[in-house]
Amino acid sequence: MHVGPSRTPTFAAAAVVAAVLLVLPTAGCGGAQGPVDGARAHAHLERLVALGPRPFGSEALAKAADYITGELTRLGLSPQRQEVEHATEKKMIRNLWVQIDGEDPAQGPILILGAHYDTKLASGHQDAAHNFPFVGAIDGGGGPAVLLELARVLAQRPQRPKVNIWLYWIDAEESLDWTWNDERALLGSKAFCKWLSESKTLARVKAFVLLDLIGSKDWKIDRDGNSDGRLQDLFERAAKAMGESKRLYEFPKPQEIAELQRRGQKWGIVDDHATFSRYGVPSVLLIDFDRRIPGAAKDPRYEQWWHTADDDLPATDPRALAFAGNLVLQALPDLEAFVLGRK
Repeated sequence: MHVGPSRTPTFAAAAVVAAVLLVLPTAGCGGAQGPVDGARAHAHLERLVALGPRPFGSEALAKAADYITGELTRLGLSPQRQEVEHATEKKMIRNLWVQIDGEDPAQGPILILGAHYDTKLASGHQDAAHNFPFVGAIDGGGGPAVLLELARVLAQRPQRPKVNIWLYWIDAEESLDWTWNDERALLGSKAFCKWLSESKTLARVKAFVLLDLIGSKDWKIDRDGNSDGRLQDLFERAAKAMGESKRLYEFPKPQEIAELQRRGQKWGIVDDHATFSRYGVPSVLLIDFDRRIPGAAKDPRYEQWWHTADDDLPATDPRALAFAGNLVLQALPDLEAFVLGRK
C-alpha cells in the first residue's frame, strides 16, 4: 500500500515529513465478540507464513493459492480463479474468489470483501537493505486468514445473506519496485476490475471492503482519506456496538490532517480499494498502518514492522484477527442495507 498519491500511504509519507509525534490511547487486551475464531484464523496464517516469502509470480504464492482454494472446497464452497498473465511483467496473476449466495445468486447485488495475499518482493533489489526474508505475517497474511475464517462462519450460518457476498483474495498488490510505483502495483485488482467490467458484472458490485495489515498486537483501524465516508461511518457504528470504539479512527489525528491540508497535500492510502473506487464502486479500507512504519511517527506501544523482517508470527495476535472478522460481521446488516440502496 502507499500513502498519498502513490501507494505507500500518502499520510504515512507525510507523517514522516511532519514528524508529528502524538500518543494513541493504550489499546485494551480484550478480543472482539462474535463467531469469528481468532485461533482458527491464526492457524490459517501460520500455514501461509510457513510457505515463506510469497511475492507475485512466485511458486510459494501459487502454493498459497492452492491452500486457500483447498480450504474453501473443504467448506463445501466453489472457489473461482482468474488466472491471466500480466502483459508486461510476464507473471501469472491469480485472483481468487468465492460467492456466498444471497437471495438472488445469479443476478442479485454483490458485496465484495477483499484482502491481498501476496507479500512484498524483498529480493533482487540494488539496495542490499531491501533484500531479506520477508514472510508478511501481517502484510499479506492476516487479511487472507480472516477471509478464510469468515468463509467458514458465513457458510455455516443457517440463513442466507440478503446480498451475494464475494470473498476475494487479491494477487499482485505490492509494488514490485521497493519504492512505490503505480505502474507496477495493484496489478491484481486492476485485472480483476477490468474483468468485472468486461463481463458486465461490475454494475452488480455495490460496495467493496478491503482488509489490509491485519493481525498486529495492540490492534487498531486507521481512518483513510481515500475511503467512502458513508462506509467508514458504518464501521464506526459497528465498533461502537461492540464496545470497541477506541480501536477505530484515532489516527490520523485531526490536527495532523489539518496540517497536511494546510500544506496542500492529499492524505489517504493508495491500496486495492482505490482500484475499485476508480471503477465507481464505493469502497472502504480497514487498515492498521499508522505508527507502524519504521522512521515515521512513533508510539512506544505500537510495534513498527511494516516492510521489515519483524513482520512475522511473533508480531501477530489471534485476537486481532478475531476483532477484524467480527467487526465485519457486526457491520454486515448495515453493509447489506447499503448494497440494497437502503442507506
